[in-house]
Amino acid sequence: MIINFTERTKFSDNFPNLWRNLLTIFLLFLGIATGFLYYKFDNERKAYLADFFVDDKQVAGIKEKKDLALEIGGDIDFSKNQIVIPKLNVSSTPLDLSEFTASNILVKDKDSSTMLFAKNNYEKHSLASITKLMSGLVLLEQNLDLAVTTTVSIDDVSGVDIYAGDTFTLDELWRAAFVASSNKAILTLVDASGLSRENFVARMNEKAKELGMSDTSFVEPTGLDANNISTASDIVILLDEALDHEKIKDTLNLREVVLYSKERKKEIHMWNTDWLLLGWVPNNLSIIGGKTGFIDDSLYNFTVAIKNDEGHVIDIVILGATEHEFRFTEAKKIAEWVFANYTW
Repeated sequence: MIINFTERTKFSDNFPNLWRNLLTIFLLFLGIATGFLYYKFDNERKAYLADFFVDDKQVAGIKEKKDLALEIGGDIDFSKNQIVIPKLNVSSTPLDLSEFTASNILVKDKDSSTMLFAKNNYEKHSLASITKLMSGLVLLEQNLDLAVTTTVSIDDVSGVDIYAGDTFTLDELWRAAFVASSNKAILTLVDASGLSRENFVARMNEKAKELGMSDTSFVEPTGLDANNISTASDIVILLDEALDHEKIKDTLNLREVVLYSKERKKEIHMWNTDWLLLGWVPNNLSIIGGKTGFIDDSLYNFTVAIKNDEGHVIDIVILGATEHEFRFTEAKKIAEWVFANYTW
């Protein structure tokens, strides 16, 4: 028997060089990709494990970075700013609405916007000089140079504090407008604002809509016109916005203003119209700021923010009180009742 020992053909002899090269490139790419993925996974694994094994210095560094992120616009931690809703004590004695002469009343907790006491708070009512709070907001938008001197307007409006032709700085007129509620002062400021009176009033109405005061409309900036209309619910919004501006808030807290008319060579002394602030209605309340108003159509209006010893703030609106002093005594009575009967 004859055995054939013919050599078998090598695989490489039948495998073209082109395919060998392609296979080599593929294996090389596969090796690089595998190494990259392993490197990335390893780093992520290390970072993950590092969260569980950090020393005190690392912890301090992480906290510092988080604090910095909050300062420059990172996520805000609300855990320390939780809103507390006041609760009426079970043992409280309800207020009798018939004890108040005001036609419209509202008391709200400022932080939570919880309504604490109300009477006709959505019923429309003439604003009177509470209007000046909106006028002040629009004036602040105009970036007036309050050091500039101007001449008092010639408008024939009520008020005997300053007279047409007197010259004062805009800052003096600002104080007269918000401390003594001077109508001539507010009109003179409007004339100095760079806006026409029509455009100024248009901006007041735009501002009201922007603030969500849907039941409010203005026809002029003093409050003398009965067609300046709002509700107690809208006035709370206006009061809060006004008191958020230090220029308005600080001025409303001045007890008095003393001006000097060079033209008449006469000193002009004006008291704040807020009798709670002055203590002319005796009280132990901490007044943040308030504004009065009166015309025949509105009777006696008053809105004020008051803070208790624990720092809780309530907004009060009194509209249509029948006597000058009643708006203050009724606001005082309501504030004392709220702080005595609600728990935060």
